[in-house]
Amino acid sequence: MVRVETREYYNVWLKQPRGFGRWIFYMGSKDEPHAFTGTYTEAKKQAIAKARELGFRSITVGS
Repeated sequence: MVRVETREYYNVWLKQPRGFGRWIFYMGSKDEPHAFTGTYTEAKKQAIAKARELGFRSITVGS
């Protein structure tokens, strides 16, 4: 299972992530952002798959 952390995004935008766009997810450190385009739901699914592939248990949505 991969945990998706949205706290940082919420603290900046004062709302939960949603909608269509280019979404940035950090896996491990902020030095290696991973970008996915689409709805938040689609991008999150892609980010979770990438995190599993790379062996990460948590990811953070970029703000």
